[in-house]
Amino acid sequence: MERAEAAVTPKVPVRLGLTVICAGGFMDAYSYLLHGQVFATGQTGNIVLLCMNLAEGAWLGVLRYLVSIFAFVLGIMLSRHVLVRVHGRATGRMQRWVAVFEALAFALIALLPSWTPDLMVNSAISFCAAISYENFRQFGTKSAYASVFCTGNLRSLGETLYDGIFEGDQHELHRSARYAALIGSFCVGAVICKLLIDLVGQYACLAISALLLLSLRFITLDDQPSS
Repeated sequence: MERAEAAVTPKVPVRLGLTVICAGGFMDAYSYLLHGQVFATGQTGNIVLLCMNLAEGAWLGVLRYLVSIFAFVLGIMLSRHVLVRVHGRATGRMQRWVAVFEALAFALIALLPSWTPDLMVNSAISFCAAISYENFRQFGTKSAYASVFCTGNLRSLGETLYDGIFEGDQHELHRSARYAALIGSFCVGAVICKLLIDLVGQYACLAISALLLLSLRFITLDDQPSS
């Protein structure tokens, strides 16, 4: 049954997933290192930090994390609106729009003056991360992944690794290698971000723009609406 479904399911290049999640690792490291130790992509950490500040009555801290969380939710909502109302649920066209939009957005972030408030920069990064998360969901054939953080990918790695090793499923073992590659690519993005920040400071985020423009090469255009 799975083979029959795979025959009619569009195959998303694995290279696309690796490129986008590398940009995701870059985004998180960039916001954390340069803009107040806020995780722009992993909102779970921000919710925990928001609650800790709330318990301490540190209202400015609450605002810092709340704005990032709000920007993430807004990004999801706007992305959904554009996908449905503008692109007619055609995921390939939407992904191209996202890649170009975010490449321009991160180029602008790189050019912001140094006195720009961290709150503004983190909100912009969280907004972009949400759009990536919403629109880059699959790689290979029917393999779901999280494109801007690693928790879900670690779960999928554990599941597929178990099925591959202990259930003798070679297909799942192959999928586990892909999930491991995704996590590795996220780490590569974070490491390169740290190295580039040490060299060129805030201009390091131009590398995010470059990665997103690179992703355009791997996006398969089709008129199949997303489910």
